[in-house]
Amino acid sequence: MKKSIVLKWFGLTVLLFSTLFLAIGIAQTYFFEEYYLSKKAEELSKHTADYSQMVAKEGVESTSLEFYTAHRVWITELDQYGRIRDVENYYIEVNLEGTAHDHMRIPMYTFEGEFSSDVLSVFAVGDEVLMDVVQVGNERIPYLIQSNMAGAANLTLANKLHGAGAEPAYAHLNTELYKGTITKTVFPDRAEHIAFPYQERLFMQQVKEFQTRLLVNNGDPRQGIEELNPSEDFSEYKVVIEPIDRNGDPGYIFAITSLQPVDEALSAMRQFYPYVVGFALLSIAFLAFIFSRWLAKPLISLNQITGKIANMDFSEKLPVRSEDEIGQLSGNINHLSDQIEAYINRLQGDLDKERQLEKVRKEFIAGVSHELKTPLAVLRCCLSIIRDGIAVEKRDYYFQAMEDEVQRMDSLVVNMLDLAKFESGTYKPKMAIFRIDEAITEVTGSLAGHVQAKELSLELRLQPYRVEGHEGLISRVISNFLSNAIRHSPQGRTITISVQREGQYAKISIENQGSTLSEESQKMIWNQFYRIEGPTFKVGTGLGLSISKEILELHHAIYGVENTQGGVCFFFSLPIRI
Repeated sequence: MKKSIVLKWFGLTVLLFSTLFLAIGIAQTYFFEEYYLSKKAEELSKHTADYSQMVAKEGVESTSLEFYTAHRVWITELDQYGRIRDVENYYIEVNLEGTAHDHMRIPMYTFEGEFSSDVLSVFAVGDEVLMDVVQVGNERIPYLIQSNMAGAANLTLANKLHGAGAEPAYAHLNTELYKGTITKTVFPDRAEHIAFPYQERLFMQQVKEFQTRLLVNNGDPRQGIEELNPSEDFSEYKVVIEPIDRNGDPGYIFAITSLQPVDEALSAMRQFYPYVVGFALLSIAFLAFIFSRWLAKPLISLNQITGKIANMDFSEKLPVRSEDEIGQLSGNINHLSDQIEAYINRLQGDLDKERQLEKVRKEFIAGVSHELKTPLAVLRCCLSIIRDGIAVEKRDYYFQAMEDEVQRMDSLVVNMLDLAKFESGTYKPKMAIFRIDEAITEVTGSLAGHVQAKELSLELRLQPYRVEGHEGLISRVISNFLSNAIRHSPQGRTITISVQREGQYAKISIENQGSTLSEESQKMIWNQFYRIEGPTFKVGTGLGLSISKEILELHHAIYGVENTQGGVCFFFSLPIRI
């Protein structure tokens, strides 16, 4: 069975990967070139739109350089006659002969040195020059400039007008000769410092070619976007020319980008494909075999893991790598394993908890039995004395002793019931906002007789903070802490009750003077029936601090006991509410 599954998965994997590989090969061979050229044209059209918006803010030359740096696109803005707008870094100004104010600014990017190898050294201020221009309406387009020493020419336009390959389509253009004097030159220091994009030969050549096509139609504006695909040195380029209107002045966005030689690359790929296909098929067969073995691995793991589960070993889980039947089965087995392990752990926890409860129950019963033993012995002794008629004159004394013991047993039973209620985990006190100083004042008033009986001084340092909690239960905690302080304070000493703010909490402290607690007593003092015996005070039931602990934990309060310089301080904190 396992072998059959492996073979099926092997065949399916080979078919899948072979189909995918063939699909990729066909797509690359027949569709990639078209997609690449379309994508390039789309990106170039988007760049022309973005460029048109930026030129109005930053100028032609700086925007052109920024675009080339960011996108590797040669781009500029031309006027109606194909001239680059706002040339600021590479031009001369010529004052025409016979006029005082008729002068021309002539961009030099269109000229090649005719009589000098370096056009930057051809012209200087004060030189007299002769200029051949094409007159189109009121515009003059220079295409030949000559001085006494040398000259420069726009060969693209000059050859179409007068060269050996002059074209009849340009015969109607009106050419004139002007004479003038150079009044200003703006040249870079060296040829390699010519500003972008004027040093880009291919780009400038395409601009000049486009200019000649505009002039043959007398500069009439073109409609619609024009796309060209020139090539040079076995490399192809994409040109997009988009008409624009800049505040009523027609012009063009001229952009060009390089296209990688996709055809050459695809031709080489077609020759290389037979080798690739052979190697790919061998690789697919090998990988498919490995892959099918890998897919069958969960079945083996399933058998191993279920065997361990049968032996109550839940330490390992099945890896779920798919959503098919095997993956669902692995997930269900893992879930079943988790459920069985959880039930076993829960049962073990319940057993441990039951043992702990049984231990606590035994300790509680032992403590209650111990606490009830003394009052019952006192009652039995007093009843025997009264029944036998011994010391008749002290009859009232023995009745009072029995009444005290009965009250003590009643208090013990009430406290045990309250402690059981708080420890049950089902009791939820109803919280409210109350004044902590008023609650403390009420408790101290109820215990004033006990304070006076021991001639103690009560020092209150209260603040009228509004806190959140169950006022009755918090008052009981304060009463337990204060009763404990009264019980353990030597006669004539001072008990201090203070309320102070710590961040968003009110800290309530009750400090009494007297003996300090040992480290062991500080840990054990919150336990049930734990009491510190002494000759100078009367012991209680041993449940007050345990009840206080449970109340404070129901409030999620911070509480504790610490030794001070002169005695012991019990404290707890409650959140302040405005």
